[in-house]
Amino acid sequence: MSDNFFEKHDLSIGMFVVGIAVIMLILISAGIVCFLMILTLQTLLGKFTSEVFGILLVSSELIMTLSIVIPNILIIRGRPKAVKVNKINIYFQLICYLLFLLTFQNKNDLFLLIFVILPLFANWLMLSTKYQAFLAYHEALRKDPIGFRQSIAKRMFE
Repeated sequence: MSDNFFEKHDLSIGMFVVGIAVIMLILISAGIVCFLMILTLQTLLGKFTSEVFGILLVSSELIMTLSIVIPNILIIRGRPKAVKVNKINIYFQLICYLLFLLTFQNKNDLFLLIFVILPLFANWLMLSTKYQAFLAYHEALRKDPIGFRQSIAKRMFE
């Protein structure tokens, strides 16, 4: 399996940068989405007290953080099927941005465009070959940790 990884992918620092960038972009965008979602609810339902606003914000941030951290831990532990959860999370974020846009109707279009770029860029990076190499690296490492590390060392010192 380890030789199969090296035949299909290049081992580079770039694949790790792309993997970490995807995680960070999804996390940052999720934090913004939670805040905008609470603002949208406040616009639709009426003014929240600061206590209710804080409780809603903290609970939504906690849920979004767990929905991002747990799948990415699974990805790093060699379970590439957890990428589907990241995709669902990105689509959920885009739907929330759409709801925010429809709620505030042309008041903050440029402001929204800055934040919509984050999940779109994360989705674009997830389609790249470097991200696929990132997933394959962690999967190969999980399947045969000792053999994979030996093949990395052999390639480094050749």
